[in-house]
Amino acid sequence: MSSIEKTSGPASVTAPVKYSVVPDEDGLVVKTADRWLITGAVLAGSLILSPIGLVVIAIGFAKMARAKSSGEFVRPAAVTLFGMFAMVDAAANFLGWSLDVWAHDARIVEWAFTGWGRLVDGAYYLDYNSVWSGGSAAAGEKSWEFLCILGLFPARLAAAYGFIKLKRWGFRWMIITSWAYIMIWLGYVVNMVVNFPNRFGASVFGVTGWWVFDIFYMTPFLTLPWLYALDKRRWSRF
Repeated sequence: MSSIEKTSGPASVTAPVKYSVVPDEDGLVVKTADRWLITGAVLAGSLILSPIGLVVIAIGFAKMARAKSSGEFVRPAAVTLFGMFAMVDAAANFLGWSLDVWAHDARIVEWAFTGWGRLVDGAYYLDYNSVWSGGSAAAGEKSWEFLCILGLFPARLAAAYGFIKLKRWGFRWMIITSWAYIMIWLGYVVNMVVNFPNRFGASVFGVTGWWVFDIFYMTPFLTLPWLYALDKRRWSRF
C-alpha cells in the first residue's frame, strides 16, 4: 500500500475526502470511466475511427471527473492523460504496421499505403508489394515491423493499461518500453537516412512531411524525465 497522501474530490461541499493510501480496487464510477477510456483509446488507435475514439475518451474523462466529485479515489489526471496517449500511439502503430505485414494484398490497404507513401514516405510507394513478403519493399523495413508488432507495441499497450491502473509492473514497464521506443526510434531514423533518396526523394512532402506526420514518435524523450520524477510508491497495486 502506498503511503502517499492523495486528496480526491469532495464528497460534499463541506466534507472533502482524503486518501492516505491507494485503495486496492477502484470505485465503481472509476471502473466505468476506465472502460470508456480504454475503448476510446482502441477506437482512436484504429485510425479510421479516430474521431469517434476521441469523443469516447472525452466521455471517459467526464466520468472520471464525476467519480472525483462523488468522493471516489481518482488517480492524477496527468497519469490518465499520458497513459491514454501511450495506448493510442501503440495501438495506431501496431495496426498500421500489422496491415502492411499481414493484409498488404487487400486493395484498400494497398491504396492507403501507396497514397500515404506518395505523399510522405516513398518506402510505401515505390515497388510496393514487389518482394516475397509483400508490403513495403524498403531495405530493413520488415525487420523493424516484426520487431515492433510482435514485441514493442503489445508490451507498450499492456504497460499503458497497468500504468493507469497504478500497478507496480505497469510503472516499470512504462519506463522499459519508453527506453525501447527511443532505441528503436534511433535505429529506424538511421535506416531511413541510409535509404534517403528513395524514401524522401520520391515523396511529395519529403522530410518535412515525415516529421509533421511522425513527430509524436519523439514523445518518449519527453515522458521519460516525467516518469523518473514521479513517486513510484503511488503504483502500489499488484
